[in-house]
Amino acid sequence: MSRTIRAVAGVAVLLLIAGCAGSTPSISADQSPTPGSDSTIQVAGTGSADAEPNQAVVRVSVVAAGSDAATARQRLAANTSRMRTALADAGVGDDRVSTVRYDIYQDRRRPPEEGAEPRIEYRASHTFELTVTDPDRVGSVVDTAVGNGASEVDDVTFTLSTERRRALERQARSAAMADARSKARALATDANLTVTGVDVIQTTAGGAPRSADEGASMTETPVATGAPPSDIESGPVTVRTSVRVVYEAAPEGNETA
Repeated sequence: MSRTIRAVAGVAVLLLIAGCAGSTPSISADQSPTPGSDSTIQVAGTGSADAEPNQAVVRVSVVAAGSDAATARQRLAANTSRMRTALADAGVGDDRVSTVRYDIYQDRRRPPEEGAEPRIEYRASHTFELTVTDPDRVGSVVDTAVGNGASEVDDVTFTLSTERRRALERQARSAAMADARSKARALATDANLTVTGVDVIQTTAGGAPRSADEGASMTETPVATGAPPSDIESGPVTVRTSVRVVYEAAPEGNETA
């Protein structure tokens, strides 16, 4: 699968000059530093890395109703058992299925006639997250769940495995550092300085990986004999990160680190 790395324009940069007397006066990039002074250049860099998703998380709910809580629970348990058996047969084992929410509640319906007592029905629901290790099989997994007891498909998210995400994070950090280094050298040149080393590096988490199209495109077809399968697609997933780096600098002529 193809991967690209993009260095994204960073935020504003700041040039700080620390005087020998212990003060930290600030100069602009077009001013010449005092010979022999110790200087620092603080910049922010950002970077990103892309890859095709190698797993997906599908959230489905099994819902059942009954005239009392016990009946609703029993029907829910039967539908849940049927769905999980079908998923296991389709390759989605118990280690790939986790509970998100379980609920039994009263559902008071408006009576059909004015002044009549409200009709009370009990509803039970069990929401699961299914981890699918092959994104191309998401549509088939959705159809299997819906055809065997699932009442709702709440969400489909294409994402990355832990190993793939860590690899992209390393690439994104490298891109962010390259972005910061380029900015620091440009500022140093404008201020008649030479970058001589690194003083501080801080990283900022880029958040969870995000699909380029902000989610999956899903066309769901009712499950019936002879019906076409659900078609679910997603584009590349992007990991972004940023760094803040303080570089050491000296008047031009000193050796660059």
